[in-house]
Amino acid sequence: MLQSLRDNSKGVISGILIGFLVIIFAVSGSEALFNFDPATKGVVSVNGEDITEIDIARASANYKRQMAAQYGDSLPADFLSDENIRQPVIENLIQQKVLTQAAKDAGMTIGDSSVNQQILSTPQFQGSNGTFDPNVYQQLLRTAGFTPANYKKALAEDSLVNQLSAGVVDSSFVTPAELETIIALSFQTRDFSYAIIPAAKISENVEVSEAEIDAYYQANTQSFTHPEQVAVDYIDLNVADLMAGMDVSEEQARRQFEQNVAAFEARTEREAAHILIEDNDEAKITEVREKLAAGEDFAEVAKTYSDDLGTREQAGDLGFTSGDAFPEAFESALAALEVGAVSAPVKTDAGTHFIKLVSERGSEPPTFEEERNRIVDQLKRAEAENQFVNLLERLRDLSYNAENLAEVAEELGLQNKNTGLFGRNGGEGIAAEPQFVTAAFSDEVLQENNSSDVIELAPNRVAVLKKTEHQQSYIKPLDEVKEQITKIVRDNKVQSLLAARAQEIEAAVASGKTLEAAVADAGYEVKVAEAVERNDVNVDRDVLRQAFSLAKPKSDAPITSSTRTSSGDYAVISLSAVNLGGKELPEEQKTAIAAQLKNITGQGEYASYRDLLRESASIKR
Repeated sequence: MLQSLRDNSKGVISGILIGFLVIIFAVSGSEALFNFDPATKGVVSVNGEDITEIDIARASANYKRQMAAQYGDSLPADFLSDENIRQPVIENLIQQKVLTQAAKDAGMTIGDSSVNQQILSTPQFQGSNGTFDPNVYQQLLRTAGFTPANYKKALAEDSLVNQLSAGVVDSSFVTPAELETIIALSFQTRDFSYAIIPAAKISENVEVSEAEIDAYYQANTQSFTHPEQVAVDYIDLNVADLMAGMDVSEEQARRQFEQNVAAFEARTEREAAHILIEDNDEAKITEVREKLAAGEDFAEVAKTYSDDLGTREQAGDLGFTSGDAFPEAFESALAALEVGAVSAPVKTDAGTHFIKLVSERGSEPPTFEEERNRIVDQLKRAEAENQFVNLLERLRDLSYNAENLAEVAEELGLQNKNTGLFGRNGGEGIAAEPQFVTAAFSDEVLQENNSSDVIELAPNRVAVLKKTEHQQSYIKPLDEVKEQITKIVRDNKVQSLLAARAQEIEAAVASGKTLEAAVADAGYEVKVAEAVERNDVNVDRDVLRQAFSLAKPKSDAPITSSTRTSSGDYAVISLSAVNLGGKELPEEQKTAIAAQLKNITGQGEYASYRDLLRESASIKR
């Protein structure tokens, strides 16, 4: 989550509350609020510092959320199991701990104000008005398994590691000689000629005999194995399908709405603004009190006198609180106010506040129109979940020893479907679910012809299946794969002939002939490419790649090579010259290249430094 929040941050948003953040941490920084056990023993010790089970659980949960957000339902069901991710998560925590320790040993620090600004400028922590919302902040942290205190600590450590990384990367450099050499090589051009030996022309004269086909089949029998497959009938019982088949009348929705209104308990949220006097300066407090008593605008007084740099330009606005965001004295004073009223001076650990109640919400129940869709969905889901539980028990009873699932589905009012044949690697739809595939190929279903047990595919989705067809693995007969083998054998023979022909041409050039003379008898066209760059679009990509892989000719004699192209043809290439480039490159481009090289070098040095720290660390598991 840390990286996700940092990646989405748009930078420091001026005018956000720093002094208010101190209040938030003072009130909600206690670990006890989140029911974590501070006495949890260390699982891994890194240079004497523990990584606890809580650290691992929190990091595992965050990793799962990140992967789920990135890949959604495409992840295999067991990919994010605790068993699969535990060790990688521990290794990442060890690496983070080693780097944090190295940064601290190097004298690096992160100030509280810097961490606070990162938190305040994180878009995920902001309310609808675009400013920091303490309720949103604490809710997101609880969801991620953090308290404000340990989140701030983790964010500070993350910043330390980034500072260490930047220190190593930014200290890297590239010498003028290195830069000149790299530019010369990167912008080089090459002179060469090449001829294409077309596969189609050679293929015309290639025959494939029955004996060759049979020999290939006998030598590669296992390549023509048809996998074992099974087809099953199945009943898919899930809450979503049950909900889709339900109707909720207007009368039912209104009846539920009236029950909700009768049970409604007002949860008032108050929007607060304040003027903060940090040092409890009595003269300043008196001056503010007098100006407010004289009717001066609260926003203007806040802008002039408030020590809260983050809110004073926003009329002292602190957002909404449900009664637990601020210190008790602050909340008590706020609750006693009428909308628009300002309190007498209120002291907290942060200083003295003049508090204004800007607005209230949540004291009146919502209207039917506002709640209708939610109520309808709620009623459907409640009824569907009840049906799901009842149908689940009946499904379990009826499917046990059932001759077929069609009758079971009909009695339950559900659908009986068939997967069609699929293998042990799974099929499409429900047949792609690992638990479903495992059940389909179990002895109970496959060998004993029984219905499967009820398979839980998700908390609100189960399935039962029964075999309808089974195909054992078998070797496909020669007649079935003869056409495929004929093509393979022909292609292999053509490629062998092409390679042999290319070698003959290379040998002729090596003996002193020009490429044109070496291919003259065959009538192949020779193309000349002069001063060609690495990304020239006018030359075949495979030819270009091979031409730039060759060593520079040491004399006037060209370097000759051949390669197969993606079209199946062969190309014979004769390289005559390598021309170093970059001499006319503009200085600004050279500067940009130097910066890129510096960063690449620095990243490599940081990776080596990171590996060294890990190897040198004392790690006890």
